[in-house]
Amino acid sequence: MNPRDFSMNTLLRTNARRLANHEATVDGEQRLTYAEFNQRVENLARWLLAQGIGAGDRIALLLTDGTPFVATLMACGRAGAIAVLVNWRLAPAEIAWILGNAEVSMTFTNPRFEDLLAESNPGKVVLVDEKHDPQGAFESIIAKVQAEQDLPNLEPDRPLYMMYTSGTTGKPKGCLQAGSAIATAALGMCTRRGWTHEQKLLSVNPLFHVVGMQQVAGMIACGGTMVFPGRDADHKAMLNLLHAERCTTSSPFPQILFPWLELDPVRRGEMPLENFTGGAGPGFDKLYAFIENDWDCRVVGGYGQTEICGFATAIDYPDMCDNPRSIGWPMPHVEFTILDPSGNELPSGEEGEICMRGPSVMLGYWRNPEASEAALGHGWLRSGDLGTMDEKGLVYLLGRSKELIKTGGENVYPAEVDAVFAGMPEIADAGCCGVPDKQWGEAVKAFVVLRPGTQLSRDEITQRFKEQIAGYKRPRYVEFVDQLPRDMLGKLQRLELSQRPVTPDQACG
Repeated sequence: MNPRDFSMNTLLRTNARRLANHEATVDGEQRLTYAEFNQRVENLARWLLAQGIGAGDRIALLLTDGTPFVATLMACGRAGAIAVLVNWRLAPAEIAWILGNAEVSMTFTNPRFEDLLAESNPGKVVLVDEKHDPQGAFESIIAKVQAEQDLPNLEPDRPLYMMYTSGTTGKPKGCLQAGSAIATAALGMCTRRGWTHEQKLLSVNPLFHVVGMQQVAGMIACGGTMVFPGRDADHKAMLNLLHAERCTTSSPFPQILFPWLELDPVRRGEMPLENFTGGAGPGFDKLYAFIENDWDCRVVGGYGQTEICGFATAIDYPDMCDNPRSIGWPMPHVEFTILDPSGNELPSGEEGEICMRGPSVMLGYWRNPEASEAALGHGWLRSGDLGTMDEKGLVYLLGRSKELIKTGGENVYPAEVDAVFAGMPEIADAGCCGVPDKQWGEAVKAFVVLRPGTQLSRDEITQRFKEQIAGYKRPRYVEFVDQLPRDMLGKLQRLELSQRPVTPDQACG
């Protein structure tokens, strides 16, 4: 079957018939089978049509994770609308810019987020109660059959959602994804992970982010069960739910995972999780060894982007150990290559830009033809990441092209420097960036978080670097800090670091 012949709603409708009585979602006290969940999606889609929503209209989702979020997203697909997935961590002005850029006709939001719309033009606002109140506006709509509206016959490769990428280089861009692309990435995940309808996902990644969305899409594709802890669940409550529901898979980001480790997640000698999805590359080895051995849980790392619907590579933990700097092999639905700046493919081992193609690549950026052409113009999705690929097809990530440090005519990849710090037992966290330098153009500056009770001087750091890495790559400045700026997935915010002042006392000998 051509991947563009099916969409997320194709997969949902199939499972509503094949697995009609199998649980689709668990959200607080509410438990829905696939038949029940699918019926609610159809009800909401018909209601949207009755409200005048047409093909291509944009509908904002400013919602906590849970069954209403997924149902509304799927209903948008049935009605032909485009869901705009909004990050509720943004400020009102940032949300206003996104809703204005998308020109939304309607916004679904929780009461707790109403104030975030103060500066926006959200169109018609539908309040969604998080406790599934049967008398609430959303439940009244979604539980009632709207038989008078016929659902349109839509092309599977039409847009389903937009996610706005972070605006580190300006205003965020609306990444437009087709329903067929999301379905392809979901099926690719299922194939690579061996997921069946027996899987039960503890969904802890926000659904406005591609990692959380790909996990949920994977459950819809394989007929598994989505378990939502709720926005206010603390770490103990998440672990209680994981055990109570016997969840078999999850992908907790570091801000969740590390507190879990302190709460004795293995109970009565058991850990229900059978598999764990995370990032790949240097810095994960000790954590993943613990999960594999103490949790008896299969770890699969990977690399991906919003523009390709999530993870595009995968690598098992044993392969990570054998290839410590690799981010894995391409997923079944993605092809990789390394291109030079002119768009020419490079041979194995040569450094260039990581590029991808396949049916899960985005349609483009919303109303931004220049950015779309820059990303897709060579027939490949240009990732903006630098890397290599070996003769076995393993991909290696060197860093973001915009984060490349050029010092004295030499290239320094931040990941190389970070990897040296990762081997120092005194260091809890570290990261580097480029800073202006009169002599060399740029110099490497490192930010270091020491473990409690340890000491490490700048001279000692310099000496250890001399033993492991070329002189031009070693930090010229070191600033000791209490913590590093990281996003919710643990990604270091190097741009923020590069904007901090450089002072003489930070210089290394």
